[in-house]
Amino acid sequence: MQQVLHVLFGAGFTVAVACAMGALLLHVLSVKLQKWETALFAFVSGSACLSLAVFLLCAVGQAKKGWFLWGGVAVMVVWGIVNRPFPRGRLSVPNVPTAAILLTFFGVYFLTALAPERSPDGSGYHLGNVVRIWQHHGFVWDYHSMYAYLSQGLEMLFLVAFSFGGHSAAAIVHLAFQTALPLLIVSYGRRFGFPRAGLFAAVLVYAAPVVGLDGASAYNDLAVATQTYAVFYLLQVWDETREHNLLILIGLLAGFSYALKYTGFLALPFAAGFVWWRSRQWRQVSVVALAAAILIAPWVLRNWIWLGNPVAPFFNAWFPNPYYHAGEEAVYLQTLRHYSDIKHYWQIPLQLTLQGGVVGGLIGPAFLLAPFALLDRQGRRLLLGAAIFAIPAFLNTGARFLIPSLPFVALAMGIGLGSSRGVLPAVALFQAIACWPAVVNLYCDKWAWRISTVPIRAALRREPEAEYIQAMVGDYAWKGPVEQMVAAGEKVFSFAGRPEAYINRHIVVGYESTLGNLVQDTLWAPMAHKPARRQRFRFLPLSGRAVRVVETAAADASWTVAEMRVFSQGRELSRSHEWRLSARPNGWDVGLAFDNNYATRWSTWQPMRPRDFVEIDFGREETFDEVLLECAHVFESHVQVEVLTADGRWVPITDTSEESDADPPPGIRLAAVQVLRAHGIRYLLINTGDFVAEDMQKYAKFWGITLLAEANGTRFYRID
Repeated sequence: MQQVLHVLFGAGFTVAVACAMGALLLHVLSVKLQKWETALFAFVSGSACLSLAVFLLCAVGQAKKGWFLWGGVAVMVVWGIVNRPFPRGRLSVPNVPTAAILLTFFGVYFLTALAPERSPDGSGYHLGNVVRIWQHHGFVWDYHSMYAYLSQGLEMLFLVAFSFGGHSAAAIVHLAFQTALPLLIVSYGRRFGFPRAGLFAAVLVYAAPVVGLDGASAYNDLAVATQTYAVFYLLQVWDETREHNLLILIGLLAGFSYALKYTGFLALPFAAGFVWWRSRQWRQVSVVALAAAILIAPWVLRNWIWLGNPVAPFFNAWFPNPYYHAGEEAVYLQTLRHYSDIKHYWQIPLQLTLQGGVVGGLIGPAFLLAPFALLDRQGRRLLLGAAIFAIPAFLNTGARFLIPSLPFVALAMGIGLGSSRGVLPAVALFQAIACWPAVVNLYCDKWAWRISTVPIRAALRREPEAEYIQAMVGDYAWKGPVEQMVAAGEKVFSFAGRPEAYINRHIVVGYESTLGNLVQDTLWAPMAHKPARRQRFRFLPLSGRAVRVVETAAADASWTVAEMRVFSQGRELSRSHEWRLSARPNGWDVGLAFDNNYATRWSTWQPMRPRDFVEIDFGREETFDEVLLECAHVFESHVQVEVLTADGRWVPITDTSEESDADPPPGIRLAAVQVLRAHGIRYLLINTGDFVAEDMQKYAKFWGITLLAEANGTRFYRID
């Protein structure tokens, strides 16, 4: 029970500090809101302020419990001194049946959030980032994984809660946003003249199964949905009152939407476009933009300074950097956009509302009535907002990416169906019953992401935490072996992501960074791409300071070079420290084509394009008559050799090569693991389904690895 109290204190303290900071902000801005609105907007705006404050502490390496505790206490004391009374009026329960439904679902969600965190991304990178920052008291600048580059506005709040209550406290902070969303929907309906539609929409959204589990986990989708809806709400209030300071608040909330998640960036153009449409004044638009920049700029500047890419891990083709390949980014995004096991697009509505297995969750059967939202003019305007905030769903097939659009769709449905007596309460009750966990289990796909049971014993810690996590997160079994056998500071490689929030070691994942790409590609070399092709370019002896091989073809495949060698009269020119090597693209890895290791290779790591090249500047005049490329077969590739002349021009010499096949020297497996050792990786977590798993098991001696343990379809190796 003591652990439960710590969890509740961590989450409660974080939410209380956020509310206090928000109340102070509303006081400073002198924003006039109704009673319900004041409490709700104090939380959403104060969360932005607290997140920014924690970011600054992380940036200077002072993210410590003492700063969180006494800083938070100071904020609440100041709020208690200067706070003006809430607006007069009775804070009544708007509708008893609606309140009963919402409270019943809240109980389920609360117990789920209180239980140990077991969601894939929550136990993976969301809380993995939080744990890493907590251990280092700030951002870890020498850690490189694509998930560490994402904006982490909510993780800043998680960090405060985690410092007092651990993983579950962070999940309950997200639950606070999930709970604020239906209250904002109800409040909006009250203020703007359709309270019944607001109550209806609140139930439809809050009961949606994907909303339930996402909001009760250490994710950020409900925080984004709450913030973007709050931006929409305040825009309507501003349009009604034309209160100038509301624009500042709108901008701050729009900026925080970006800080929470990149997809939340849509809130800013939405807000700026609305203000321009209603005012035709650029000055008012600039107020929104400048206020938003306060919350956006810290994350942009962090990534620009840290990585050279302000929007990492995306747009790497625009901002090339040595930490994440543009080609891997394209593959990653394509994977997210792809619907597996979908043969016809008409299957998607059924997947989203009833089945949920293919799209990673469901929103409930009541949303099949969404076309009725078109019946009313105001409903059609709301659907425009829904369409804007649903744009991320075109880039990621997961149902949770539709969550920010659900309040707009549900409100529009409520307005469209509201003229028919008794329809709204009937549909809302149907959604509540159909989305109850025990009922959902009867009709949804087995693997649909949802709350299937209420973990009461785990939430109250009557079931040991480790046992519950082990049952829900299979890879948790590796926490003990990995932490016992791997010294702190050493790295473990895995082709798949692991629950890094629980396993306290640096795990390099194959697809998450250029280092992961290199290790993955190197381990695949003995089976997938031995450098068996020899391209020998011969020409008359000539003298030059530099030579390069240039790709002339365009294809979807990558162009790769395992080794590039230059000869003079049959003798290879010795590689020298005076040589200056370069390549385009991916110049950072050009040394892989000159390391005499057949397990490594330079690659474009993106589709080959004309004028891609690998270049040697000898540092002085050299005489040579042959260039040899050792590489894997890429049939689309067509290469020519160019030489730098005395007047600084690159002149093509030949594009004709003698091609032959020859196996690389023996020992390529051992050469591969030597590359891993050179990068500080001495341990491997290999799933039995990984491409190299069978070969490693069969030829462990040739790999130079020792099996340490095996469990749950994964083998744990040490590189000897």
